[in-house]
Amino acid sequence: MAVLLQLTVTPATHEQFDQLDVRVGESMMRAGGPPAGLMSHVVYPQGEGFVIADVWRTPAEGQPYVDEVLRPLLIELGLNAPESTVLPVWSFARP
Repeated sequence: MAVLLQLTVTPATHEQFDQLDVRVGESMMRAGGPPAGLMSHVVYPQGEGFVIADVWRTPAEGQPYVDEVLRPLLIELGLNAPESTVLPVWSFARP
């Protein structure tokens, strides 16, 4: 079952997000492209930071990426996202 994985990163600035975005892009280039199972990705501002919201085919594909790739990049930049929220996705469509 598809899931939505969300990480709230706070406090964080738009500039810090831009730095994270560059590092994630570099990581994907080294890996040969986006991670298997990633269906969609959005980031939006919230409060004093931002939220990363990704739809994954399965939790088993998404959670390791969050734990092994994304969290270490956040730590390198001095950012904090203490918890992930995992929600079931009932419907997903692409135009």
